[in-house]
Order: sequence, then structure tokens, then C-alpha cells
Amino acid sequence: MIRAIVRVLALGAGLVAGPVLAADMPPQVDQTYAVYSHGFRVLAISARYSMTPTGYAIRATMQSGGLMGLLFHMNITSQATGRFVDDGVQPLTYDSAGFSRGADRHVVMAYDDGRARIALQTPPETGRDPIPADDLAPAVDSLSALMRLQQAVRTRHACDGSAIVFDGVRLLRMEARTVGAGQMPDDSRQPYRGTAFRCDFSDVQIAGFRRSEGPDSPARRPILGSVWFQDVPGIGETAVRIVFDHPKLGRLMVMLRPEG
Repeated sequence: MIRAIVRVLALGAGLVAGPVLAADMPPQVDQTYAVYSHGFRVLAISARYSMTPTGYAIRATMQSGGLMGLLFHMNITSQATGRFVDDGVQPLTYDSAGFSRGADRHVVMAYDDGRARIALQTPPETGRDPIPADDLAPAVDSLSALMRLQQAVRTRHACDGSAIVFDGVRLLRMEARTVGAGQMPDDSRQPYRGTAFRCDFSDVQIAGFRRSEGPDSPARRPILGSVWFQDVPGIGETAVRIVFDHPKLGRLMVMLRPEG
């Protein structure tokens, strides 16, 4: 579940703009998302990011809570900086650290001449198949991939595209397509209502499988979902509702909470 939320939600983060972009960055935007599973609130994501027409900086802090907090503990902060280019994004930095899956973990990505590589991964993922360097090279991190999605919605009012994404553990193929404007589904927990711009997405893991995950493993099934964007006052078009079906946990919902 965690990998899906992180990949889908590029819009959450307590961000500090990197030195490459700091001089050009507008004021940071703070947001909070709540994640629900089977009607229960299970995760909180604090959000801060900053964007210009040419670049972005973002940090996402995800903490377990509610029912999930009783089952396991998680507190992860991931941050990324990068530039927007004609064909998508050019990541500059990515760092993810915190407690997850029973251990303190830290992943750093480096982008040498546009080729992604794992600069640091502690502890090593010894229980997984290694990702070949050539397969990893064209990947972008999950936060950069989704900043690309938000930028596309804001500038082109479209979200069609695909990307190879590394989420810190797994290599994935993500695709998005434009559905267009329409009425958001009614939900008593959803603060934002009415007409919204909808994108549908899918992702499938293509490398970095656990050695125990055979051909019929749920990890090999695609994840399908939808994200709705609304023009939030003072922010611009922002993801306010995300729904996707997880192969193990069923339907999950991510909702933007209003300030205060």
C-alpha cells in the first residue's frame, strides 16, 4: 500500500527548496492529506511544495495513524528537486529516510548525466532481486513523476503520458490518461466537492520483486485508480481526491484536507 500512495501522491511534502532552485522558488504551499482504508483513516501526509514554470522542490512526510498505527509504525520523509523540461522532468536530487517495515531506512538517488542510480540504500534490500543498472537508468523518482503530472494538468489541462519510476525499492511503469472535467463522486469525508478535472492512472511493478513473489503474486498485478484536480484558492489546480484499488487491501482513498 505504501508504495502506491507515495507514487500516486506527488503533492505532499514538508519541503525545503534545494540550493539550485531556491532563488527562483515562490512561497511554499502547505497541505495535508488523509488516507482511508475500508472507511478508517490510516495515514496522514503532511505536504509542502513549491513550483515555477521551470522547476520544483517537494518533500513528503507520511505517518501511520488510526487503525494502521495500531498494526505497524511508519514515519517516512521523502524529498526531491528537479527541473521541468520539454519531454517531462529532469530530477536533480532525491532522498528518502525514516522508519518503515520494522527498520530505519535511507535511500538516496543520484542522477549522473541524466542516468538514475542508487547512491545509498540502507539497509540493503537483500531479499529482493537486484534492479539492472540499465533498467534503472531512465527512471525518475516517484515525487518527480507526480510533479510532472501536476505541471501537465496546470499547463496543458491534460495528463496523458508514461514514465519509468523508482520508488526507493521497486521499479515501476506508470501511465496516466485524461478523462476530463466532471462531477466528483459524493463522499461525506470529502471537503472538496463539485466539478473537477479527472485523470486515470495505472502502474505495474517491473523489477525489484521480493524473491518470494512468483508469477501469480499480487505484487505483479497493475494498480488502477483516478485522481481529481480542482482549482484550490491561493494554490491552483491541485489533487483533491485520489482513489485506487490495491491488490491486497482493496480500495484506498486519499483526500486533501482544508487548511486549519
